Amino acid sequence: MKLWPQSLFGRLLLLMSAGLLMAQLAGSMLQSWDRQRTLSHTVSHELAQRIAAIYRVIEVQAGPQRQAMATLLSTPSLQIHIVDSAPPVTVTGPSMLDNLPGHITEVLGQRAEVRTSELPRLGRFAFKLHLRLSSGEWLRLNGSAPEGVFALPWNLLFNLGLMLVAVVLLVAMAARSTVRPLTELARAAHGLSRNLRSPPVPETGPTEVREAAQAFNAMQSRIRNGIEERERFLAAVSHDLKTPLTRMRLRTEMMADPQLRAQLQSDTDDMLQLLDGTLDFLRGKAVEEPLQRVDLVALVESLVEDYQSLGTVTLQAPDALQWSCRPKALKRALTNLIDNALKYGGQAHMVLATGPSGVEVLVQDKGPGLPEDELQKVFEPFYRVEHSRNRDTGGAGLGLAIVRQIARSHGGDVDLSNRAEGGLQARLSMVSK
Repeated sequence: MKLWPQSLFGRLLLLMSAGLLMAQLAGSMLQSWDRQRTLSHTVSHELAQRIAAIYRVIEVQAGPQRQAMATLLSTPSLQIHIVDSAPPVTVTGPSMLDNLPGHITEVLGQRAEVRTSELPRLGRFAFKLHLRLSSGEWLRLNGSAPEGVFALPWNLLFNLGLMLVAVVLLVAMAARSTVRPLTELARAAHGLSRNLRSPPVPETGPTEVREAAQAFNAMQSRIRNGIEERERFLAAVSHDLKTPLTRMRLRTEMMADPQLRAQLQSDTDDMLQLLDGTLDFLRGKAVEEPLQRVDLVALVESLVEDYQSLGTVTLQAPDALQWSCRPKALKRALTNLIDNALKYGGQAHMVLATGPSGVEVLVQDKGPGLPEDELQKVFEPFYRVEHSRNRDTGGAGLGLAIVRQIARSHGGDVDLSNRAEGGLQARLSMVSK
């Protein structure tokens, strides 16, 4: 439903305001109905008393004096005449003074004959009725009910409107105060993946929200302590593994056979490189750098210049683009993507552009591409596609895993796709912060 809000604040405001509006309308209708009923009874009774008094005064008059008295008793709101005949009762439909004929009969007695031609209704407050005199003539009364009494109660509606606006504002304030801690909690949850050392969520709001904030802060603390413990463990493992590898390299320097020495040194270097890359990946070292506001175009241009002597790297970018990122980590991710493009495609074409929610960097090559079922697997640590990215031409299988780690630390991601014209395209996205 397009009219149904997506946010919790919008839903609370809509439901509470709609319920309040329905309650106000129902209360107003009941109050208006009761008011009209009471006024109808009161006005009908008083008007019957007045008509009965006029009838009695004219009834005691003789002959021509009746018309003179009728003229004397007439007012602008009530015209009185003596006529020879009366039309039949023609009143149909609901009226505001349905009880008027009955009240007149109660006052004058059951023998009084009353014929009504018109009774007040909404929008027309006139009435016409005839009463038979003892002489056989008819007393005709053309008048109007008090219009102001039966008119719509605009003052009441205006007051109800003001009350509704005031209560809706209070409801909006209450809903906002309830939803704000949840919004802060959601923002903190999104930021947790980028910065484990972010400040704790304020433990404010209703009891349930405070409990959720406390649980989130406790979870963040446990995760941070676990990662710190892992880093200490990795540091110890790194020291314990690098020490014997360093001794092995020093001992190979003293070997007499140059061919065997070179092979052992190469193996030792590979082991050290693999160990350093693995430990960096496990530590998340690539994403520990703080965010900085930089010109992405200048950063990418400097990277392209570094590759001028190694292969063909071209760039398509705007004149300038300021963005908050981790410059060293982003440069490392782009370096891995460019290295892959040059290694397997011979050249790399980069495209830097802005999107609806962030920035995208495309790295395209003209290599053999990848099978569709391998496009996601290559992001797994230590995974290599044997027929195109084997041990001889590839590294330890951590390059793309590190790229994804860096991209996600910027709120985005990285994906691969085969180009229609041939080659592979890597798309690295970063979301605005």
